[in-house]
Amino acid sequence: MKNRHLYPENWEEISLQVREESGWTCEHCGKPCRRPGQSWPEFCNWLLADVSEPWFEQLSDEVFDDEGGEWGFVDRPQRFALTVAHLNHNPADCSRENLKALCAPCHLRYDAGRHAKVRVENWAKRKREARERAGQLRLFEDNF
Repeated sequence: MKNRHLYPENWEEISLQVREESGWTCEHCGKPCRRPGQSWPEFCNWLLADVSEPWFEQLSDEVFDDEGGEWGFVDRPQRFALTVAHLNHNPADCSRENLKALCAPCHLRYDAGRHAKVRVENWAKRKREARERAGQLRLFEDNF
């Protein structure tokens, strides 16, 4: 996990509790997700046999193999991973009202705006540092 030092020592326990409380279901879209230790084939069989929603369409993607010249399917187990999101984006705040069990795609969508902002900030920082190494001084702290 990136930036693990920002999370409490018992994060794994907290995360597991939130996911168990959700019934291993995304609290945003309702997608059923894999439980720890559940193999991909077991999960697929359970999903196809026991779930009425058409989640099975997300199990794999049809792709073209450029080298072999044939169509095939690629499994997408990451779409069924249940994660825990910090709604205020502060990993130190593990109050239950700040945590939500989200499937990986919903978690990525939830964090997309923040990720874009951080990407721009990092780009600006790299550009500023490159100019400083070349001898350009800054007039203001927030100067790009």
